[in-house]
Amino acid sequence: MIRYMYLLLLLLGGLASGQIYDPVPLDPFPERQGAPEVRIRVLDPQKMGGVRPAKSQKAENEAESGQTRADGTVPRRYTRVAVLGYHNFSETQPATEMMMRTSDFRAQMEYIRKAGLKVISMQEFLEWRFGARDLPPKCVLITIDDGWRSVYTQAYPILKEYKYPFTLFLYTDFLSGRGESMSPAMIREMQKNGATVGSHSVHHYYPSKWQECAEKGEHEYTKMVDEELGQSRRRLERAFGAVNTYCYPGGYATQPMLERIPSYGYVAAFTVVPGKVTCEENPWMIHRYMVFGNDHSIFKNAMDFRVAEVGKVVSTGSTPGTLPVKTPPPPFPVSPQPGSTVSCEVPDITAELSGVPGIDLSSVHMKISGFGRVPAKVDKTTRTISWTPPCRIYMPNISVHLTWTSSDGTSHKAEWSFKVDQEVPVQQ
Repeated sequence: MIRYMYLLLLLLGGLASGQIYDPVPLDPFPERQGAPEVRIRVLDPQKMGGVRPAKSQKAENEAESGQTRADGTVPRRYTRVAVLGYHNFSETQPATEMMMRTSDFRAQMEYIRKAGLKVISMQEFLEWRFGARDLPPKCVLITIDDGWRSVYTQAYPILKEYKYPFTLFLYTDFLSGRGESMSPAMIREMQKNGATVGSHSVHHYYPSKWQECAEKGEHEYTKMVDEELGQSRRRLERAFGAVNTYCYPGGYATQPMLERIPSYGYVAAFTVVPGKVTCEENPWMIHRYMVFGNDHSIFKNAMDFRVAEVGKVVSTGSTPGTLPVKTPPPPFPVSPQPGSTVSCEVPDITAELSGVPGIDLSSVHMKISGFGRVPAKVDKTTRTISWTPPCRIYMPNISVHLTWTSSDGTSHKAEWSFKVDQEVPVQQ
């Protein structure tokens, strides 16, 4: 009797303190007993050709001219997709790169609605990429990383209200339902209302951990790749049904990962490199805009379908068939040069600003795709800003973003991109 009274007191105490919100099973990934049956067609890129229904002669003529069809779609090559990436949400905590103010998130979703942009599901995205579907010229794919509880309490009600599909990239060690993490029950509920589950690894290791493992030899490194990419998918499928997409934590992708990822059952993988996605996108290195809570320009850039991405030439999307537009290079010397390919695995990234009139050097900031804002050094004598990556760059496409303020308070920015030769052997 005393034992039962003690358990009752614990239960009442938990309810009073608000700690009992979603009962946590002993195994956060139990068999899907009573869970919704989520059907996701697993696509085979090798078999996607020739599966679309035959079009009428009128539709074929429209396709050749690039006109928008009656159903709002265009030929695949004229579609551009902005993939958005989010993390955590709060209306009361300070906005940071990873923390998005809930009201700002709602405002962004409302902007998408008013702009008439099509929010597509992951399934629609994959079918378009592999040739089984046509889409409107401008589309948005919403993804959310990690598995923070605020996704369920803050973002999900908004996405449900707007009826926007979205993808949760989850790393399995975080999904306990305790503290700030979501529980499997929350995720299953969201699956009933537009959510798709993708893998974000098991432990969400940072590059230093991968490098430490690489020093132990190829066998240990391969074992770690198998666990982080392969085991994470198996655990997620056990709880939530089919999983066929992966998201590299921090955008960190190495050649062994790229070589082995198809064997785990994935058909696509996402990075943190910004850029509009085309139907020719490398399915293992898909561009994605990481929308920071303290930098609204990223969302603004993602929603701008009028111009090309940094260093890329693409159609405008709004008027298929028009001449492409290219972002002009920075109005000062930079290195590596825009559009160039470097063979150095850790290239020095510099911008020489001596010719920029009225610049406040203390206001200069540099952001690098995959690294975010970096601690670049500013040499006031040569008026040069520079940064060298602390490790080898494994992403083939790198974009650089510089911002600064003039003495009159005017804000400025410059952007350029370059490629990194992935065939360069790792220095021992």
